[in-house]
Order: sequence, then structure tokens, then C-alpha cells
Amino acid sequence: MIYMDYAATSPLRPEVRQLLLNCYHQDWGNATSLHSHGHRARMHLEEARERVARLLGARVEEVIFTSGATEANNLALLGWMRQQPAGSRLIVSAVEHPSVWEAAKALTFEGYAVDVAPVDRCGRVVVEALLELVGPRTAMVSVMAVNNEVGVVQPVPQLVAAKGSWKLHVDAVQSGLIGWPQLEGIDMLSLSAHKLGGPVGSGCLYLRQGLRLAPLLVGGSQEDHRRAGTSNLIAALALAEAMEVSVRSRPEELERLIGLRNRLETGLEGELLGRGAQRSPHISSWLFEGVRAEPLLVLLDLEGISVSSGSACSSHSVEPSRIVTAMGYSVEQSRGLIRFSLGHASSLEEVDRVWGAMGPALQRARLQAG
Repeated sequence: MIYMDYAATSPLRPEVRQLLLNCYHQDWGNATSLHSHGHRARMHLEEARERVARLLGARVEEVIFTSGATEANNLALLGWMRQQPAGSRLIVSAVEHPSVWEAAKALTFEGYAVDVAPVDRCGRVVVEALLELVGPRTAMVSVMAVNNEVGVVQPVPQLVAAKGSWKLHVDAVQSGLIGWPQLEGIDMLSLSAHKLGGPVGSGCLYLRQGLRLAPLLVGGSQEDHRRAGTSNLIAALALAEAMEVSVRSRPEELERLIGLRNRLETGLEGELLGRGAQRSPHISSWLFEGVRAEPLLVLLDLEGISVSSGSACSSHSVEPSRIVTAMGYSVEQSRGLIRFSLGHASSLEEVDRVWGAMGPALQRARLQAG
């Protein structure tokens, strides 16, 4: 089996797997308990927080552990906007992850306004157009660091340079390979462990010191009253470990995956999305003429090759890709999105096998389409 869907989730790194095995045998106390088991759990939890903060260049108190990036994104947008006066405005880009997009949509039913910033044909946010949307009631702007469907790197530094009184949130889930954005000028930043070789159900939100959010979960004092619920110690330790391993291996992995992606792309005949823009080397997304995604995915799966048609949070939907249509493609074209995404266990042999399988699969898919 060949797995090329790392942008959806990644297999556990060996170091993280070993840590999880050790933790399940040793670290099972409640970090809020006063006995020795609780004290040890609390020490380990804060150790994990210190490691994450150090890797991000943040203060310890600025790290909020969550169940993943969806919760972190929701906490950032809903937690900040719900403290603002009715009529306050949120700006999101047209290519945000569903966890940001749907949170923004929910806010419109609560009396807040949402403006959508356009992207160019490559999928990059048009900074000038976004800034034209900014007004006196703008309370927050949310733009991802790397798009999850196309891999295009977004102009976060330009937004930081133009930042006003509004707060800036960055979904940095897909940016671990190329490095997380510098925190200067960023007010909130979301991360997830399972895109880094960590487990599902582990993430965090960076929240700049001095800012407070309306919590989504109440009923306990955990995470400094910002996120109630018994602390998931093992998830926090796994996030820290996955981040550290990713940082250590980043230089060689970056070079290796650039080579693998370039080899893959030289062997495919179709339209490469985001061509000409800066892209993260782990994502390569394509449109193939006369082919919809679903039958091609099935044919590749029969060959033991796992790829996707876009965001894992909407992969079971028959709807066209919102990201691709925002880039200016037709609805029909956007139904054909195929995303190959590489990671720490990807190999040259796998790329070559996918390369060889794509031609026959495309031919069969076109024949089936009539």
C-alpha cells in the first residue's frame, strides 16, 4: 500500500509511537489532583507546554492545549468575536479550512459580519483586496499559513506588516514542514499534532499574552480557565514530541520532499494548481481534463494507492472544491481535484509507482466517463 495523503493525516513517527507506549504505562494521573500521581502529571503537562512554547518562540502561558486544530480555530474565532460588540466584522480568506469557514458562518447567525477576501488564480490571498475590506468595525482577520488543498504559502508576513488594531489569527497546521510563522504581529496561531507524525486529537492554540477569549468549554479551571476539561497529558506530550522531531528533521526532509515532489510532477499530465506560487513541498494538487475525482480515486485505491480529492474534513462530500472555485475554476473543473501529499515516510519507489499507475488510471477513468 502506498500512502500519499499526509495533508489529511500522517502515520506516527517512531519517536512519538514509543513515547505513547511509555506514557500509557506511566503517566495516567489527573494533573489537577493534589496527590503524587497528580503532581507528576502536572509536572509532565507543564514540561510539554514549555517544549511547545520554546519551539514556537512563545511564552509558556501563551500555549493552550486543545483536542486539535479544529477546536483551536473555533476557540480563536468564536472566543474572540463573541467578546466584540454586535456588528463587529471578521475577515477570512476564500480558501480557509472548513473549521475556520464554518466558524465564520456560525458567527453571521449571532449578529456579526463576515467579509471574504479573494485569492488569485494560484490560490494566494490578494493582500490589497483584503486590506480594502478592513474598516473601523473589523475585529479580526484569519488567514492560513499554507493552504491544505493546494499547498500555496499565504502572505502572512505582508498582513503582519500592514496590521492595524484588528487581531490576526493564523491556521498554521500545514506549515510544519517549512516552519511555523514568526509570532511577532500574530495574535493567535493554531497547530495540530497529527499532521506532524503525532496522534489525532492533539493540538494547541497560541494566544498572545494579555488577550482573553470567551471559552468554548466551561466547567473547570484547566488551561487557565480558557479550556475546561481534564487535561489530556498524553496528547500534550505527543504534540511536543512530534514538533521537536519535525524541527530536528526539517532540513533533510525539506530537501528530500522537494526532490520527490518534483519527480512526481514531471510525470503527470494535467493542470498543476498553484503553479508559479510558493508552495509547501509536501502537497501537489491537480486537475485532469475529462476526469472527476471520485472514479479516479477508486481506481488508484484498487492499485493500493491512497490519495485524496481535497480537505479530509469534506472528502465524503460530492460538492465541488470550494478552494478550487475560489481560484477561478468552474464548478465542473473543481470536481476533479486530486491531491497528492507526501511526508516523512514517503519514498522514491512510491513516487515512481504512482507515476506509473496514473496513466492507465486516467485512461480508464476517461473511458468510464464516456
